[in-house]
Amino acid sequence: MIAFLAGTIAHKGTDRLYLEVSGVGYELLASTRTLSLVGGRGEDLLLYTYLHVRENEVSLFGFIDEDEKRIFLALIDVSGIGPKVALAVLSSLQPHMLAGAVAAEDIALISSVPGIGKKTAQRLIIELKGKVDNVFPTPASDGVASTVADGSTSGAINTAEHSAFADAQAALFSMGFSAAEIAEAFTGADADAGADSEALLKYALAKMGNNL
Repeated sequence: MIAFLAGTIAHKGTDRLYLEVSGVGYELLASTRTLSLVGGRGEDLLLYTYLHVRENEVSLFGFIDEDEKRIFLALIDVSGIGPKVALAVLSSLQPHMLAGAVAAEDIALISSVPGIGKKTAQRLIIELKGKVDNVFPTPASDGVASTVADGSTSGAINTAEHSAFADAQAALFSMGFSAAEIAEAFTGADADAGADSEALLKYALAKMGNNL
């Protein structure tokens, strides 16, 4: 099992990159999110990995962080979801957005991903419920997030934040933006824009405007 690779980027494409590690070049399939967050040729990089082995195929997948890898592993456990479809999901929905869509049972948003129909989206929601909580813990059952000694809130992202991201992303889809454009626009938004859907939407639109 290859847990991660650390090396130098030799090439970056639209759906994969080549990482040189001690003179060996590894081809890693990656999501739009991961590719948007890594540097360019010649830059050092560490990617978490998953090796997929089939009878006539061996593929290596790369992830920018462990959360994305955990969501990927949860996705490929869903009946009918293979590694390439799972990667398409992560290219359209960032991990916390997917978690929010599952929590909100947002079939329309999930089925907007290429290769995911409504029936598959329903099955994905049913099978992922509970699993995504291991990556993004939900608040306590009384609806109030627990706090730790320093006063900060425990858990990575709460349900309201999930819903805010899902609402903001749905708004961008309705404006005609592609899944790849939306995924890139929200990069870093969880740290910079807070949990308000209006703020997240403004963040994404501003980032898109700066990239024009």
